[in-house]
Amino acid sequence: MDITASSRDTTMGIGHMGRSLVLPVSAILVCIGYFAPGVSFAVAVLPFAFAICTNDRITRFLWVAGYFGWVAAISCWGLWNLGYPAAAVILAGILGTCLVALLYTGMGVGLASFLLLPVHFIPGNPLLVAGTVLPGTGLQGIIALVLIVILVEGTSRAWLRAVILLLVLILGNTWYDLTGLSRPEMTEGPRYQTLDIADLNAVTEYGYNDALERRMRSGRSYITGENLIRSDDAGTVARWCRRVRTRDITVYLGVQDAETGQGQVWEFSDKTCPTPEITYAARTGIPGLTGGVWLMDGSQSSLAPAFIACFEAFSLWRWTEVLQLRPQTIVTIANDHWTEPLPVGRLRRKIGAQFERLISVPVFHAEARKTMLVLMPAGRAKQ
Repeated sequence: MDITASSRDTTMGIGHMGRSLVLPVSAILVCIGYFAPGVSFAVAVLPFAFAICTNDRITRFLWVAGYFGWVAAISCWGLWNLGYPAAAVILAGILGTCLVALLYTGMGVGLASFLLLPVHFIPGNPLLVAGTVLPGTGLQGIIALVLIVILVEGTSRAWLRAVILLLVLILGNTWYDLTGLSRPEMTEGPRYQTLDIADLNAVTEYGYNDALERRMRSGRSYITGENLIRSDDAGTVARWCRRVRTRDITVYLGVQDAETGQGQVWEFSDKTCPTPEITYAARTGIPGLTGGVWLMDGSQSSLAPAFIACFEAFSLWRWTEVLQLRPQTIVTIANDHWTEPLPVGRLRRKIGAQFERLISVPVFHAEARKTMLVLMPAGRAKQ
């Protein structure tokens, strides 16, 4: 009896020691997958694979909490920089992390990810990794991944779950080679070159816009980052119209709606000025700040690339909406000023790379005060 009790105590002690490492290991994996240069976003989602392969609910909770803790940390950092009380955002972040982790612990990774899919303003759904698991499968790949995970979680043995997940990853990435089918080729759509504009410094907004315009060559089409001007700044709107007419350029300019804070893209060109056309308006924003609980009304011109604005790039729901447009090109526009020095732009690019693999559509990125896009001539785009 004493030997049995001693053995049980020793086992529990090892178990508790192992649990104490789960949360920091999970957080480290997420940090590497999110921010480390050259590392795939898939590394950040490894904690969910470990959560699927454990039978212990507390351990599963800790694996998931390490992931969503980072999602909450990024969100809280941005809200604090926007002026929200630190104590309030930290408390909200902790509570949000715990609630979502409890949902995943109780329902399982597959079902919880599926149920959170329609909640458009919750970022970081692990199904964003579908491009690594099932490349080239499109929207069907996301559905297939949900079903696979739910079925795997129904298996009683943890080792068998691990084996099945590994086989799915291997088969998903060798499917076309094994079957002899042709891999989907990257769509032939507009191609953009990234221009580095980080060296453009100016004391005033007018000076910055002037310096930005001087970087643009006549006869070209450009896409800027998000929220470069406000919609109610009539003087700046008029100046941009004069610039594009004088220089014979087209500019898809990031504009912030003065009333709602909604991110928009306006087309400034000889065709649209002096009343530039709203080419795109964000559907998802931060609830209570740049959006609400429900999807916002947003326009999308069929003549422009499919746009995704800043926060939307972390929403799986918005990606699925955009994919239904069957775009030839996707462009994310961003303004990451409020989350600096966190390299959130790098995370956005990693998620974009997932969808390039998933649907074989090129994804480009324009970031305010960092990068701008210029449409490449047809001849050079094919090179």
